[in-house]
Amino acid sequence: MRTTAVILKGARDLGLEPLALVAPGADDLVVEVAYSGISTGTEKLLWSGTMPPFPGMGYPLVPGYEAAGEVVEAGANTGFRVGERVFVPGANCFAGNVKGLFGGASRHLVSKASRVARIDSAMGAEGALLALAATARHALAGFNTALPDLIVGHGTLGRLLARLTLAAGAPAPTVWDTNPARHTGAVGYEVIAPEDDTRRDYRAIYD
Repeated sequence: MRTTAVILKGARDLGLEPLALVAPGADDLVVEVAYSGISTGTEKLLWSGTMPPFPGMGYPLVPGYEAAGEVVEAGANTGFRVGERVFVPGANCFAGNVKGLFGGASRHLVSKASRVARIDSAMGAEGALLALAATARHALAGFNTALPDLIVGHGTLGRLLARLTLAAGAPAPTVWDTNPARHTGAVGYEVIAPEDDTRRDYRAIYD
């Protein structure tokens, strides 16, 4: 089985190439990817060539932190059906000398069914945000964790943290962001520049 994937061959060397996939087994799904997320942290470092050495990373690499798509093949032991919409948290399913620690930026993926989550087909591109939503949820649900009264950054994760804090019944957190373009979209909480905030008694700060 072959697919087309995004390949990062080196710093600032990105392209599309055909790749061979490992053969799926009875516990595996083959997913046709509709949407794939991009990490502005780790993957940006890999793109720029400034990523410190880390096991499983390096070039050539198929990026893509997470993916949402449709099951096109389902192994006998998976419990899934063809046509179901799923979230895949990356996949290391490429044959040959290609690293796939993330691996979501591919037209097709092979993944163990145990790693895949069903999602509502109406979610569309937002289905690829499930990993970020889980990150926000785990951050708030840690042992003896106080809900935030200050969140630094109003990107996707910051917005999720703020909305989950409100959903938990806590007081509205303050959100800092230095980029005025990201001050919009707040519902039930305030986004301000750090220098405009006179408060200095925050107890739980999420950065």
